[in-house]
Amino acid sequence: MKILALRLQNLASLPGPLELDFSAPPLRDVGLFAITGPTGAGKSTLLDALCLALYGNTPRLRQAPGRDAPLPDVEGETVSTADPRTLLRRGTAQGHAEVDFLGRDGRRYRARWAVRRAREKASGRLQAVEQSLSDLEDQRLLTTQKREFDRLLPERLGLNFEQFTRAVLLAQSEFAAFLKADDNERSDLLERLTGTHEYSRISIAAYRRASEARKCVDALETKLADGLPAEPESRAGLEREAEATQQALTYLKTREESLKTQQRWHGDDARLQAAHAEGCRQLNEAETRWHALASLRTDREYRNLIAPQRHRLTRQTELPGEIVALETIHANTRQALEAANAKQKSVEKHREQADRCLADAQQARQRAEPALRQARTHDQALATYEKQLAELIKTQEERHQQANRVEHERHQARQTQQALEQRRDTQQAALHQLMGDHHQLGDARQALQHALDQAARRSLALNELSACWREACRAEQAHRHVTQRLQDDKAHLAQLKTQGKTARRHHDEQERRYRTLSAFIERNRAARSESVLELRQLLHEGGPCPVCGGHDHPWRHQPPPSHEAAQLVAQQAEEERQLEQTKQARDQAQQTLNALLGEYRAVTTTLAQCQQERQEVERRLAEARNTLATHALHAELAAIDTAEYDAWLTQQRQASDAERRQAEQALQTLTRAENELAPLQESQRQSELTLAQLDTQRSGLEQERARLAAQLPPLRQAHDEAKYQLASLLGEHPSADAWQQHLDTRQEAARQARDSAIEQCHAAERDQARLAQQAIHEAQRIESLTQERDTLTRELAEWRRAHPQLDDAGLARLLAQSDEDARQQERELNDADEARQRSEASLAERRQALLQHRRDQGLADEPNADNAALLGEAVEHEIERRRQGMMDQRDALAPQLEATQQARDEAAHALRDDDRRRARQQHGQAELEAARAEYVRWGRISELIGSADGKAFRRIAQVYNLEQLLEHANLHLAGLSRRYRLARGGTPLGLLVVDHDMGDERRSVHSLSGGETFLVSLALALGLASMASGELVIESLFIDEGFGSLDPQSLALAMEALDGLQALGRRVGVISHVQEMHERIPVQIQVEPLGNGTSRARITSQ
Repeated sequence: MKILALRLQNLASLPGPLELDFSAPPLRDVGLFAITGPTGAGKSTLLDALCLALYGNTPRLRQAPGRDAPLPDVEGETVSTADPRTLLRRGTAQGHAEVDFLGRDGRRYRARWAVRRAREKASGRLQAVEQSLSDLEDQRLLTTQKREFDRLLPERLGLNFEQFTRAVLLAQSEFAAFLKADDNERSDLLERLTGTHEYSRISIAAYRRASEARKCVDALETKLADGLPAEPESRAGLEREAEATQQALTYLKTREESLKTQQRWHGDDARLQAAHAEGCRQLNEAETRWHALASLRTDREYRNLIAPQRHRLTRQTELPGEIVALETIHANTRQALEAANAKQKSVEKHREQADRCLADAQQARQRAEPALRQARTHDQALATYEKQLAELIKTQEERHQQANRVEHERHQARQTQQALEQRRDTQQAALHQLMGDHHQLGDARQALQHALDQAARRSLALNELSACWREACRAEQAHRHVTQRLQDDKAHLAQLKTQGKTARRHHDEQERRYRTLSAFIERNRAARSESVLELRQLLHEGGPCPVCGGHDHPWRHQPPPSHEAAQLVAQQAEEERQLEQTKQARDQAQQTLNALLGEYRAVTTTLAQCQQERQEVERRLAEARNTLATHALHAELAAIDTAEYDAWLTQQRQASDAERRQAEQALQTLTRAENELAPLQESQRQSELTLAQLDTQRSGLEQERARLAAQLPPLRQAHDEAKYQLASLLGEHPSADAWQQHLDTRQEAARQARDSAIEQCHAAERDQARLAQQAIHEAQRIESLTQERDTLTRELAEWRRAHPQLDDAGLARLLAQSDEDARQQERELNDADEARQRSEASLAERRQALLQHRRDQGLADEPNADNAALLGEAVEHEIERRRQGMMDQRDALAPQLEATQQARDEAAHALRDDDRRRARQQHGQAELEAARAEYVRWGRISELIGSADGKAFRRIAQVYNLEQLLEHANLHLAGLSRRYRLARGGTPLGLLVVDHDMGDERRSVHSLSGGETFLVSLALALGLASMASGELVIESLFIDEGFGSLDPQSLALAMEALDGLQALGRRVGVISHVQEMHERIPVQIQVEPLGNGTSRARITSQ
């Protein structure tokens, strides 16, 4: 993973746009650069922009309080202090951060984070953040969706946010605090640095689960104690009570069902009796209504009589009115026919006049046609002359403007050419001065490049020589140290052998004394009533004595008091004391022997390791000496004193770097001069070409203007002549088209008048024919109706004489009656007949039902009583007597049934309640056993790792993490300073420093100086970076450390450590405002405040 470029705009105090290209000089050519500037200038904003572009967040914002501390924004809006959009610079409408990086797959990618305000205005509301990821190898946009971005970026980069802030952005102050903390604080810091918070959560979770399991067991035990079931005797009594009450209830319900059957019979009888009475009433009403409709039945007979002649009678009444109305219409039709004849003669005369007008208009149009054709010809010619004249004048004006513009451009081109000639001459003079004695530019460039390459090779060789010499020095020092350790370990091993032999003899002696004393005491105890003591130990409470059979054992634990017993107790106590003393002496000897044996094994292991380490150191020393002897500059190094090696190497490197910078600067100056001269020469050639083109354009335009001026007079003369001839032809008309339109309008008006007259003639003819036909039809209709009236009058007179019972008034009333009234009377008569028939049938059916219901009930005195007896008053009285007796029995049974039901329910409830208690006890016991098993399991886990604050498992886990961290840190510390090595000691999370220069003395971390603390802190930070990155190779590193607290010596040591770090292949960026570091780090990104909360960043190279 490697950071290639960083770009930003309008973030915090940096308005931008700003670009830091780590793949271009000078940042590409250095392994160590500094980010400098005063406090608050915006140095950390660069790192914020780096995190924003990659992850959309920053470490500083992760520590903000969040939604509980809102910040005011525009238009009354608020923004959380943890919102990354707060980094947008105030008063700007948009901002962004962009990072190019080399991914874990070797491809180049670009990650972008952007934010803007609504309507692209500084007063708009903040919009949602936009993030995108692109593949720069094939210019392909991978995603613009936030979720997809959060998934793809760690895959391409190889690190998530937490790993990035531990592997690429290192905050050294946390490791300085880590070194000086106690176990609890170190555990918290290590948990936060490694991101292993889950161990604390697991510890707390285990403790809580054990507590919850204990509470669950207690709750179940309490629940089971509160709901015990009944004893077997009580259970049997409950079952007997339930059976007895159930039998009594069954008997009473049988009696109740019998009474309900009788009640239903009485109810049905009352219902049938009421239905029979209702049937009698309905029959009486139907017969009364039928007798009231006698007059309507008479009218129905008369209507049936006159029905065949009803239409003829009605027609006789209607005919006189129709004849009178038709005669009136016929008179009006004759008057309209006379008026139509007069109108036809008038419109015929108007049509003849319209024909004469149309003929006159057509003759006038034909006479004017030759003159119209000649006028159109002159009109077209005049339009052509006017168009040509306008185009010629326009072209002449355009050529005049072009000539003026070309002259102005020619004057400017001439001035530009003169200025370019002066700049070219000046630049050529400067280039010749830079070329020196070389006549060719290529020779001068080759000479400078050769000097630059020679200086670079010299600088590289000096660096290699310095590294070889330092490696040889470190190897010699390590060889001396390992040899001394080997000698010390051998002497210590010999001393341990002697001490071990002495400890072995002492242990064997103590073991013999313990066994002898133990055997003596056992023999004495065996002689003191051994069987009595054994029998006493077999006694237990409530059990029979194996000797006397009694159940009371007063001397179970001790014999009865006596003088002999007291002596025996004292003697046994003395024996126990002597035996315990001998055992302690033996155990102490065993512990001493085990300690010496463990120390012997440890020294043996250390001795083997030292021998292997000495072989490795001897190999390193031989390789270092061989590499130093074969180096190209070894002869120069051998010519000076050994004590001056370091100063000579420093002086030679500085001189070589100065030569290289001088040659590089000269080459850049020459290249820059050459690059500046080439565009000037090209611009001069282009200026000469432009000037020649403008001269050609000016000559062509002058010729064109002369030609146009010669064409103008003849064209104007032809235009005036055509205009005069056209005016003489048109006369009072403005144009030929207007003249023709006037003639066409006149002709069309005459044609329309003629057509209108013809249409009026045709309409008059149609009206005359229609009225004549209508008059004939009306006369024929009057004659037909008169004949029909006479025939009906004669025939109906004969029918009236045949039916004298119909007088004139009755006949008129029936004829005047409407069909609806007649139908209504028919419906009333039919309904009355149907109602009487239905009532008779219904009454018979209801009477039969009532008789059927009362038979076989023993209501009458005689078994075969007739129907009238069953419907008599004696039967009604008997039914009422029986109903009253049934009601009395039911009222007496109700309280007995209720009491028995309640007793049965109470007995059943008690039995079911006991069943539920038994089921709950059985189920609760299973739950209790499961809960106890769960409590035992979580209790054991909690005993091992559980605690209320998560401290127990966190310490166990952090011991392992600390071991891993120290293993990685020691690898980096060996490359920075071989003197020190970190180790655990004192406490489980304690830290000690092993000083190889002081015979592997274990020192407290509090005894380290400022520079030494920096080295150890840096090694810890790099160790954590290695843990976070895993197998990923990280080539970019940013360190944010407070170097201001270091003294000059410590600062020099820290700089050597940073030089060693960049030698390991990492590009390191250091944030600092210490002036001494500025002087020692040539390439810097300087952040300079400009006032009003604005800063600028620029790259400088000393």
